[in-house]
Amino acid sequence: MSADITRSIKAAEQARCAAMLASDNIALGALLDPRLQFHHATGAVDDKDAYMAKMAAGRIEYVAINWSEEKVIALAATAAILTGRMNTDVRVEGVDKALVNRVTAAWSLNDDVWQMVVFQSTPMAG
Repeated sequence: MSADITRSIKAAEQARCAAMLASDNIALGALLDPRLQFHHATGAVDDKDAYMAKMAAGRIEYVAINWSEEKVIALAATAAILTGRMNTDVRVEGVDKALVNRVTAAWSLNDDVWQMVVFQSTPMAG
């Protein structure tokens, strides 16, 4: 079970990153749980509607996303945590930023689709 969940979570995260890079809000929305709490590295928190509105308005544009040190922790057959390091080049409100963060994301299996429920990013010390 754990190996299958690991593969599934990593695939779902790759799909989420691809959707963000392509500004594909339909694909992205399908990968985000309605209960989403997205904790930005700035400390701001968005629910799914707020996050999707920012993406749709072009207020957040992802340029590059690179994961390393990924670890999936299966909590149950329908729940898992993904942790790791995420280097992200992003344009926020027209300002280019290079982010180096530790990330924790909680995923839930809903109707046979893995969806992100919580995303928490914390800046790494320079």
